[in-house]
Amino acid sequence: MYAGSLADPRGDIGQEIVYARDAGFDYVEISMEGPNSTIEKLSPGAPGLKKLKDEYGLFYTCHTPWGWNIGNPYPKIREATVRQVLEVIEFAEAVEARLVTVHMHTRFGLYDRRELIRNMASSLTVLCDRAEKSGLAITVENVDQAPEDFKKLFELEPRARFHLDIGHANISCTGCNNIVAFIEAFKDRLYHVHAHDNKGGHNVEADLHLALGMGNIDWPRVVRALKAAGYKHTVTFEVFTHNRQYLEISKDLFRDLWENV
Repeated sequence: MYAGSLADPRGDIGQEIVYARDAGFDYVEISMEGPNSTIEKLSPGAPGLKKLKDEYGLFYTCHTPWGWNIGNPYPKIREATVRQVLEVIEFAEAVEARLVTVHMHTRFGLYDRRELIRNMASSLTVLCDRAEKSGLAITVENVDQAPEDFKKLFELEPRARFHLDIGHANISCTGCNNIVAFIEAFKDRLYHVHAHDNKGGHNVEADLHLALGMGNIDWPRVVRALKAAGYKHTVTFEVFTHNRQYLEISKDLFRDLWENV
């Protein structure tokens, strides 16, 4: 299991990388959004970021903005979004990142979620075709879906990998049943994890991104489920706090559970 820090897109990416090294993280997840980490701002510095990675013994993953919906029902907007993700893939290849994450959106006005899933699968085909050239993984993050939605998506585009956001799964269905259901359903394609806590709920305001242990998620149960599934990949600690001691404590708590449960 590799522990990662999500780079704050409001800060300086170089400083975020130095912080990750000094705090004992294995990698940096580059959140490619504004104000300071858009693809337009980061791409010119890709050679320097690759050099930092090599110098510090880290690696990268890339995270596209939450609002980018590659299943958008309006074709021109969907196509433009796919072009943006293709640019992120090019950047990810330049810095030798291991994966690029996109988000699954299944709510859009009066449109049927099945249509949105078909749209997303079509877009994923374009992205997976491009990413196959370098072996880069394209991962899809759950937002407020159930496992059944992802089963339909992966039937349509089986090359995509699953990105489990533990906090989001807890909001979709308060308690660990939904989290464990995701792990068990997709253990063979689970490739990336986001770890943060909340107190459950059913709307975006409940997505608190708390430090581990500050919400109601049963972390020992989650870790046992991940280990039982044979998970050995990346875990990014997506804790939103000005005091990064909470982020580091979350990493240490998770690693301790990983070694002892």
